This record gives sequence, C-alpha cells and structure tokens, in this order.
Amino acid sequence: MSNQKTYDPFAMWQDYYKNVQNYWGPAINEKVGTEEFSEWMGKVLEGNLLFRNMTDKNTKQFLEQMNLPTREDLSSLSSLIINLDKKIDDMEEQLEENLEKQITPDDLKKDMVTLKKEVKEIGSKLDEVLNFLKEDLKSNEEPKTKEDPKAVKVNAK
Repeated sequence: MSNQKTYDPFAMWQDYYKNVQNYWGPAINEKVGTEEFSEWMGKVLEGNLLFRNMTDKNTKQFLEQMNLPTREDLSSLSSLIINLDKKIDDMEEQLEENLEKQITPDDLKKDMVTLKKEVKEIGSKLDEVLNFLKEDLKSNEEPKTKEDPKAVKVNAK
C-alpha cells in the first residue's frame, strides 16, 4: 500500500500550467511585440477612455436630475465640515483659556477687601500728612517772640 500513488490535484495543475506556458508563451510574446498589436492596444485604450468619459458624464447628469450629490459635491462638503470642525476646536480652546483667566467671585471679593484696607491705610496716612501740614502752617503764622538764628537763615534764603 505504501507503493501506491495518491491523487495530488496541485501537482496536476502545476503540470498543466507548465505545458500551457511552454506552448503558448513564445507565440504570445511574438504577437505582443509587433507594431500591429501596439496599435490595436492603443485603440482599445482610447475606446476604454471614451467609454469611461461617457459613463462619468451620464452618471453626473443622472445624479443632477435625481437631485443627488456627486462625488465632487461630497468632497466639497467634506472639506467644509473639516474646516468647520477646526474652527469649532479653535473656539473651544479660546473659551477654555478665557475661563481659566476669568476671576471667580470669591477672588473678586478678596481683592475688594484688600483694596478697601489699602485705601483706608492711604486715607489715614493722608490725614496724618494733612494734620502735619496744618500744624506746620500754624507754627509758621504765629509771631516769634525771640528770633531763632536758624529761622533767620531760612527766611533770608
């Protein structure tokens, strides 16, 4: 039983391929290399291009008559959507930045309390300066009973 050959479809297909290649290969190579074949292939390609252009034109007209979008319409719409999405993303970023920079009401209250304290301090210091100036003015207006040598020098200047 070990001497019996088993049926191998792959080997049979491989033998068939080699036989067809050996028989038809040289004939096809000879025919493809001629000028006539090149001219014929050019005409086939021109016909294929003409058919393709007609099909594209007819499809476009059909889609327009049926009020359906063409490939160009969908492409244009897609680019518009992408641009709109980009603008929305930019606006979201700006909004987030503005929200981060925005002062909260609690921070505003703290700043107002601090500002009030500073204004009160400045007001009290200005009151002190004003009182000092008033006292200085009163002391300059009072007649001096005895002359101070330093006061004379200041008045002389």
